[in-house]
Amino acid sequence: MMAAPSWGRSVAGVLAGVMILGCTAPPPAAPSSAPSESPQQAAPAAPKRIVAAMMGSPKTVYEKSVGGGSGGRIPGSDALEMLVASGLTVLDGQGTLRPVLAEAVPSIENGLWRVFPDGRMETTWKIRPGAVWHDGVPVTSEDFAFNAQVEQDKDLPFERNLAYNTIDRIEAPDPQTVTVSWKRVYIEADDLFSRPWLPRHLLEQSYTDNKENFITLPYWNSDFVGTGPYKVGEWVRDSYIRLQANDQYVLGRPKIDQIELRFIPDERAFMATILSGGIDMSIGKSITLEQAIQVRDLWPNGHVLFVPETAMKIWPQFVNPNPAIVADVQLRKAVVHAIDRQEMVDSIMNGQSSVAHTVILPTEAELAEVDASLVKYQYDPRRAVALIEGLGYAKGADGLFRGSDGQPLTLEISSTDEDQNTKPMFAVADYWKRVGIAAEPVVIPIQRQQDREYRATFPAFTLQGGNSGMASLKYNHSTQARLPQNNFTGNNYSRYMNPEFDNLLDTYFATVPHQPRMETLRQVVHHMTDQLNQIDLYYAPRSVMVGNHMLDVDQLPWNANQWDVK
Repeated sequence: MMAAPSWGRSVAGVLAGVMILGCTAPPPAAPSSAPSESPQQAAPAAPKRIVAAMMGSPKTVYEKSVGGGSGGRIPGSDALEMLVASGLTVLDGQGTLRPVLAEAVPSIENGLWRVFPDGRMETTWKIRPGAVWHDGVPVTSEDFAFNAQVEQDKDLPFERNLAYNTIDRIEAPDPQTVTVSWKRVYIEADDLFSRPWLPRHLLEQSYTDNKENFITLPYWNSDFVGTGPYKVGEWVRDSYIRLQANDQYVLGRPKIDQIELRFIPDERAFMATILSGGIDMSIGKSITLEQAIQVRDLWPNGHVLFVPETAMKIWPQFVNPNPAIVADVQLRKAVVHAIDRQEMVDSIMNGQSSVAHTVILPTEAELAEVDASLVKYQYDPRRAVALIEGLGYAKGADGLFRGSDGQPLTLEISSTDEDQNTKPMFAVADYWKRVGIAAEPVVIPIQRQQDREYRATFPAFTLQGGNSGMASLKYNHSTQARLPQNNFTGNNYSRYMNPEFDNLLDTYFATVPHQPRMETLRQVVHHMTDQLNQIDLYYAPRSVMVGNHMLDVDQLPWNANQWDVK
């Protein structure tokens, strides 16, 4: 049996941190209320205020400007963005698109998504009446046309949506309507405007007249004007932001009047703040799983949500693998049968996860629709041994499989040196050794982690999490393979290239009606799990800490206007 992982932060250390908590963050604002005018007149209700915390100190509330090259995302920045900025739609905690600024999500059924016989298509959004920016100016279709212009400007360090490669034009036929014409079918078209957008009336002149300084405007942080349920109030750099309820939020004023969001980048201080009762909830990715479990066990006034966020995966090498037998699917099936993934869940994940039979996440509705089409591999060492023997290997006196040339079956498996990667890597290597494989775990040195060619040309297997869920399927296409001709970029880490599989992916992403799309998806996941172009181990969760007095809090603040306190 595998030993349970040790915890890197002692309980005593955390409790000691509670004693010095007063030095680490400002106290929450004291509630106030006006006295009643007479004994018969009830006092007005005190404002509802909570204190939240995130791991990191953001420089901006607009994530598109972060991922584009200004140092990487800060943990929790995605959740902060959702509190102050809204798109036309939003993905809820179950991966379902819901309308926010829009009246409806475009679909074939409601007529807002049209596919033409020649393969082109058109999507239409209608902006809700009453949708306004934080400064009271109405949201119009011109805002979205302006944002599309900014986002595609290669002179600016913004992330660019891959959808623009498929878009012909974006039009604003009237102030309440946005129409997008597509060159070809793109099934994620209804998600185009789910990210927050920019106010044309505040930014167009700066963009036109002084583009070189556009990204340095105070708009991106302390002067931010969005459309979300909360407005940016007082912002003390590297300390906290006070967010005020947006009285004009299109889905209704939030029930909580003020959120003080503290920035606590230190793990020990983060835990101490929670255990001392200093915060009501966390937002975004924060402390490690082991630390979150400690908090759960020591925090009687709160609970911890463990949300599946990524599938931990082993990627086989398909371009010049060493040994060449890695390219044989029988070997890949053998190494999966040799891994006790449930034991990994119980030990490495402390039982706060589940075995992953596919890259689709348990929070996504599609998983239930395709489950019967998955090829599932149970832990079966005898089956693993039989499959390897069927490839012509036999065990020597040392218990290792050897080929006809007398050389042991040696498989390298690598990972970066983060704890969440090395633990499963060493566990997998141990499982393989038990069945007679000469497994060689390799920790990728930090000096080589950005070496694209080195990372792409691993000899046998490499382990990492990375992109998961439905949105990650596109990255399995041959065009995403890390090859010399694309400078070893792309997200197809295994470099699996199969025309039949590419055709399935192309068909899936070009099929809009739900039922035929799901039928194609079943073929996609069957191919992936039958051929094992990636080997899914288990789902790695993100932890969200919530006080027991909080109501209606989901894993992400997509519904922050509904949060309440007892």
